[in-house]
Amino acid sequence: MKNLKILYFNLALLILLLVGVELFFRWTDPGYQYYYRTHVGQPDLEEVLANNNSDWLRADDDLGWVCQQKSQLHFPSPPNEGIHYQINEEGFRMPFDLKDTVSKDQKKILLLGDSFMFGIYLTEEETIAAQLQKAKGAAYTFYTIAIPGWGIDQMYLAYQKYVDLIQPDQVVLAFIDDDLMRSLEILFHGCGRKPCLKMEDNQLVENKDNPQIWEYLCWNNQIGNRLLVANYQRKAVALNQFFLKDIIQNEKAAGRHPAFIRIPVKVDLDKKEPRNIFCMQELMDATGVRYKELYHSFSKMGAVGYDLYYIPDDGHFTAAGAAMLAKELAVMID
Repeated sequence: MKNLKILYFNLALLILLLVGVELFFRWTDPGYQYYYRTHVGQPDLEEVLANNNSDWLRADDDLGWVCQQKSQLHFPSPPNEGIHYQINEEGFRMPFDLKDTVSKDQKKILLLGDSFMFGIYLTEEETIAAQLQKAKGAAYTFYTIAIPGWGIDQMYLAYQKYVDLIQPDQVVLAFIDDDLMRSLEILFHGCGRKPCLKMEDNQLVENKDNPQIWEYLCWNNQIGNRLLVANYQRKAVALNQFFLKDIIQNEKAAGRHPAFIRIPVKVDLDKKEPRNIFCMQELMDATGVRYKELYHSFSKMGAVGYDLYYIPDDGHFTAAGAAMLAKELAVMID
């Protein structure tokens, strides 16, 4: 009986401690964004898909989604009026279709990325590809295989799908930290259903795993959710390292020199949070490829400096931000 009383006392003490820590988190961080991984078995999956803003996207069996082929694409946040998008038949923002070949005298550069590389809310002249074209000249042709909402997994699948067709002279991939976490998802909110992969016996296979009970329990409390996010981050890093390493190995085997760049999001700059777990410097150093981290150079500017690069209340690049990234990439392109 005495031992039971001690056990009950310790359990009560532990519960009070956990409640206290939870209340502390909620008081000090009331805007905390709870994270859960979207999955096949979630009960609201079809409802979420039905409510997606699908005005701009077109489903793709291999890649999840690409863009509809029309000049007016209405994305969720900033005003869309006056922005025209030149979308080719494959659903990418390019002035030509992928089946159309270019001169053998031109160097072909494959640009992989998400909405930043796509140039969401930017005019055609302001996009990274257009500014790279201006900087590098007519001897280069740029293939922008980048779609809003894509994760690195989709960039990887697009690379596999199109690299032999394009036969680029160089591959350049730009990513933000969210692109790694998206690789764990079966659905990206605001976009649609997407491929989801996992490593099993050193092989990539389709990931149809539903969350375990302990994951469900972590969704609505900050203590559990923070532990859950840390676990997901580790999984995301390992998975995406595989994607990037495979691209590097394939490019090196073809005698080409890929380049990678990590773009910081404004909220992390404002919070002075470098999120070093998503830094790929160690992988890039080990494989000897070109890699650029922009967080530290941005953070040295202070908010007055880097604010110029981001659309207010949105976080995507302004024309100045795209120009800055194009300048960084220009020196990484052979």
